[in-house]
Amino acid sequence: MSGTITNGLSALLAAQRALQTTSNNIANANTAGYVRQRVDFVELPGTPLGRYTIGAGVAVADVSRAYDQFLTDNLRSSMSLEQRYATFGDFATRLDTILGNPDTGVSAAVQRFFDQVEAVGRDPTSIAQRQQLLLEGGSLSSRLQQLDAQLNSIGNEINGRLRTAANTVNELAGQIAEVNSQLMSVSGSAAPSLLDKRDELLKALGGQIDITTVRQSDGSVNVLVGSGQSLVLGGRAARLATVPDTYDGSRLQLAVDSGGTLQNISTKVSGGVVGGLLAFRNDVLDDARRDIGQLAVGLADAFNQQHRQGMDLQGNPGADFFTSTVPLVSAAGTNTGSAAVTAVIDNAGGLAGRDYELRFNGSAWSVLDPRTGAAVPASGAGTAASPLVFEGLSVSATGAAAAGDRFLVRPLANATIDFRVALRGPVEIAAAAPLVSRIAAGNNSQATVSAPVVTDITDPKLRATASIVFDSPGSYVVYTGGGLDLLGPLPYTSGSDISFAGWTVQVSGEPQAGDRFTVTAAAAGSGDNSNVLALATVAQRGFFAGGTRSISDLGADIVATVGSTANRASNEIKAQQALREQAEIDLQNVSGVNLDEEAANMLRYQQAYLAASKVIGVADSLFQNLLQIVGR
Repeated sequence: MSGTITNGLSALLAAQRALQTTSNNIANANTAGYVRQRVDFVELPGTPLGRYTIGAGVAVADVSRAYDQFLTDNLRSSMSLEQRYATFGDFATRLDTILGNPDTGVSAAVQRFFDQVEAVGRDPTSIAQRQQLLLEGGSLSSRLQQLDAQLNSIGNEINGRLRTAANTVNELAGQIAEVNSQLMSVSGSAAPSLLDKRDELLKALGGQIDITTVRQSDGSVNVLVGSGQSLVLGGRAARLATVPDTYDGSRLQLAVDSGGTLQNISTKVSGGVVGGLLAFRNDVLDDARRDIGQLAVGLADAFNQQHRQGMDLQGNPGADFFTSTVPLVSAAGTNTGSAAVTAVIDNAGGLAGRDYELRFNGSAWSVLDPRTGAAVPASGAGTAASPLVFEGLSVSATGAAAAGDRFLVRPLANATIDFRVALRGPVEIAAAAPLVSRIAAGNNSQATVSAPVVTDITDPKLRATASIVFDSPGSYVVYTGGGLDLLGPLPYTSGSDISFAGWTVQVSGEPQAGDRFTVTAAAAGSGDNSNVLALATVAQRGFFAGGTRSISDLGADIVATVGSTANRASNEIKAQQALREQAEIDLQNVSGVNLDEEAANMLRYQQAYLAASKVIGVADSLFQNLLQIVGR
């Protein structure tokens, strides 16, 4: 009789625990991070009676979580990537709006300037049109500087967000370490709610930065970041710190602070908010700033080259229209030598639109791409007498460099800041060609001569009057006044180049002996528009990449590249959202609370509870009847 009562009581208690667990599942059906709990029953050892054994009832072995580690890790990874692309895409869209604006973007500002160049070409002597060109040049300068300031502001915002993310990571890491300590203290018999809390913390941490988790036998979880740096080890948490860049103190990097030892992990982070911030800054923002700088340098150099080919209203050779820039060189904070490095732009068209790291190994300099670590081919020894020459730059070092010293060369860092109009007034705009060609009035043929093309603006005899005189139909000589400089006699071919003193012309037709053609300096106040027409085509000519890429191409590419990046990021966000949603569904199918299933369990355990109560009642009734029989 007592065995029946014991069995009934054990069943009653087991059903009661099951009802409590089921009701807790129902109560937390909408609780974020809650993992469904289940009761694990175990049969109690029976009582042997000769050839057979009588059962001793049931016990609750454990209340466990319906947990799948792989699905949980997959969800955390999906959320980390989603946060990365959401952050990356938000900034990319903002940058696309800034650079691609049809009214205030890069291409619009450049186009307005060249529209005014064409206006001067239509009326080259108009002071009003010339003044407007200077104003448009100033507007272009201001717009490029404003764009750089906007991009710099985004960089500062990224710094702020990195600080915020680092603080959030540290707070979450501290809480995870605290939970680890509690789990370690109970030796594996942790409450399910404590495990749920840790999983939620890990998921939140993964949303900030991509992590790797390693579960330990004592119930704790170690958390690694970067290339394996420990963020949480058992009950101890390291700190994620923001530190100044080696070369640029205004640019923050991320490092793990393990008790005073800083390990930079900026290049090792790819997920979460932090990964999105760093990826956008390194792969999009930095490139956009360099591209705008390259546009400014290329435009200034190409426009200046052509402007120097012309003559202003006062009859003076054209000067530089825009100011030029000087590359920025920064020494690493770890340098121990006394060397100083300077860089100049020798060939703006040869610039590759990237930064360079110079390293000294104790005997020689090497040039590397700091992003990839790849060597950049360079000639020269890096001294003043033999500078390093590579990709449009000339770099030299003075002083004593020590082995391991490093310098960062940024050719375009100050390009937009230095881009300004250099001319002081409208009369200095060199719209006219500096030379004119004439046909002598007494020529005996109908031969013609082309307008002179300047080939060497620095030639000291460029503006001296020169004569091309045919001593026979097939031969000519070229000389200056007084015959002091003489070229020829040379054979004549119709339409072939005749070059002298920094200029080139072509004579076409069948000249006769004694025919004369002169090349002389244009007069001041000339209404000629030859040079300004050439200036109007500067943006369309090949300038970069060996003459295969024009300034207009670069301006369009800046907008197109950022726009394409923003579009790809938008598509990636949608893909990652879909992957995250599927990961949530997969995990919910295993760990989530199904109210229909719990309702069925409630009925099942209720019936078990009532049945156990009935067993106890029957046993009690039999026992009372037995007492009555014995008492008679």
